[in-house]
Amino acid sequence: MSDQVKSRVNLKQMRVEFDKFRESAKIGPNKGKITFRAIANIIEGVHLEGTVRGFRLEADEPEERGGTNQGPAPLSYFLIGAAF
Repeated sequence: MSDQVKSRVNLKQMRVEFDKFRESAKIGPNKGKITFRAIANIIEGVHLEGTVRGFRLEADEPEERGGTNQGPAPLSYFLIGAAF
Protein backbone atom coordinates (compact mmCIF):
# COMPACT_ATOMS: atom_id res chain seq x y z
CA MET A 1 0.00 0.00 0.00
CA SER A 2 1.32 3.41 -0.95
CA ASP A 3 2.04 6.11 1.66
CA GLN A 4 0.66 8.72 -0.75
CA VAL A 5 -2.99 9.69 -0.49
CA LYS A 6 -4.72 10.01 -3.83
CA SER A 7 -6.19 13.48 -4.19
CA ARG A 8 -9.71 14.00 -5.49
CA VAL A 9 -8.51 17.29 -6.96
CA ASN A 10 -6.79 17.22 -10.34
CA LEU A 11 -4.04 19.75 -9.70
CA LYS A 12 -2.62 19.48 -13.21
CA GLN A 13 -6.00 20.34 -14.73
CA MET A 14 -6.47 23.20 -12.26
CA ARG A 15 -3.10 24.60 -13.35
CA VAL A 16 -4.06 24.33 -17.04
CA GLU A 17 -7.32 26.18 -16.40
CA PHE A 18 -5.57 28.83 -14.31
CA ASP A 19 -2.99 29.42 -17.04
CA LYS A 20 -5.76 29.73 -19.67
CA PHE A 21 -7.60 32.24 -17.47
CA ARG A 22 -4.43 34.27 -16.88
CA GLU A 23 -3.59 34.39 -20.58
CA SER A 24 -7.14 35.39 -21.56
CA ALA A 25 -7.07 38.19 -18.98
CA LYS A 26 -3.92 39.63 -20.56
CA ILE A 27 -5.60 40.11 -23.93
CA GLY A 28 -9.08 41.03 -22.68
CA PRO A 29 -10.48 44.56 -22.69
CA ASN A 30 -9.01 45.32 -19.24
CA LYS A 31 -5.46 44.32 -20.27
CA GLY A 32 -4.67 42.04 -17.34
CA LYS A 33 -6.67 43.81 -14.65
CA ILE A 34 -9.18 41.55 -12.94
CA THR A 35 -11.94 42.90 -10.72
CA PHE A 36 -13.96 40.89 -8.24
CA ARG A 37 -17.00 42.48 -6.65
CA ALA A 38 -19.05 41.42 -3.67
CA ILE A 39 -22.06 43.28 -2.33
CA ALA A 40 -23.41 42.73 1.18
CA ASN A 41 -26.52 44.13 2.81
CA ILE A 42 -27.44 43.99 6.49
CA ILE A 43 -30.82 42.30 6.90
CA GLU A 44 -30.99 42.73 10.67
CA GLY A 45 -28.34 42.83 13.40
CA VAL A 46 -25.48 40.69 12.07
CA HIS A 47 -27.63 38.76 9.59
CA LEU A 48 -26.23 39.57 6.12
CA GLU A 49 -27.19 38.81 2.55
CA GLY A 50 -24.62 39.15 -0.20
CA THR A 51 -24.06 38.49 -3.87
CA VAL A 52 -20.92 37.49 -5.73
CA ARG A 53 -20.97 36.83 -9.49
CA GLY A 54 -24.75 36.46 -9.32
CA PHE A 55 -24.68 33.91 -6.49
CA ARG A 56 -26.67 34.76 -3.37
CA LEU A 57 -25.03 34.12 -0.01
CA GLU A 58 -26.43 34.49 3.48
CA ALA A 59 -24.41 34.83 6.67
CA ASP A 60 -25.25 35.21 10.32
CA GLU A 61 -23.48 34.78 13.61
CA PRO A 62 -24.50 32.16 16.17
CA GLU A 63 -26.68 33.32 19.05
CA GLU A 64 -23.73 33.45 21.46
CA ARG A 65 -22.16 36.13 19.23
CA GLY A 66 -25.31 38.23 18.85
CA GLY A 67 -26.80 36.57 15.76
CA THR A 68 -29.78 34.37 15.07
CA ASN A 69 -27.81 31.51 13.42
CA GLN A 70 -29.71 31.76 10.12
CA GLY A 71 -26.61 31.04 8.06
CA PRO A 72 -22.90 30.29 8.31
CA ALA A 73 -20.80 32.91 10.06
CA PRO A 74 -18.80 35.17 7.71
CA LEU A 75 -15.60 33.59 9.03
CA SER A 76 -16.93 30.20 7.90
CA TYR A 77 -17.00 31.43 4.29
CA PHE A 78 -13.42 32.64 4.66
CA LEU A 79 -12.30 29.28 6.04
CA ILE A 80 -13.96 27.23 3.30
CA GLY A 81 -12.43 29.56 0.70
CA ALA A 82 -9.00 28.96 2.17
CA ALA A 83 -9.64 25.22 2.12
CA PHE A 84 -10.34 25.32 -1.61
